[in-house]
Amino acid sequence: MRDAAGIAVPRALPRAARAGRPRRALVFAAGTAVVVLSLAYLVYGGIQQGATYWVTVSELEQRAPGIGPERVRLGGTVAAGTVRWDASHRHLRFAVTDGRRTLPVVYSGVVPDIFAEGRQVVVEGALDRHGTFDATTLLAKCPTRYNPADPTTAQ
Repeated sequence: MRDAAGIAVPRALPRAARAGRPRRALVFAAGTAVVVLSLAYLVYGGIQQGATYWVTVSELEQRAPGIGPERVRLGGTVAAGTVRWDASHRHLRFAVTDGRRTLPVVYSGVVPDIFAEGRQVVVEGALDRHGTFDATTLLAKCPTRYNPADPTTAQ
């Protein structure tokens, strides 16, 4: 179709084609909302899982009477002179301290290379009825500051 000057003029869309446009926009908006909400849920779940709180020895002892066999994460420092390793049975015994209180820990399994006395650790497990923390997971925290080796002794 052309106008009086001979320029092509687009034809108006049929009524059926015009009626489908709002529906397509609604479906697109709903699909976009579902995708965005799904991604937000996955991010939230990942943050919640990774941000698990750990308690100190003092906090655990305050909760101890009502704690029962509940699994918790315990954080603190490996107390000096308490590390005992039984290589034949792969049992590790040590004590965790928060500076005020100390709690004995028993762990069986692979010990991280950076585990040592005076190092920060996080253990996951449960407090038994004898007051010993039975750990199923042992994580040693990396030092927060890099200390290079002494070049004179590093050879």
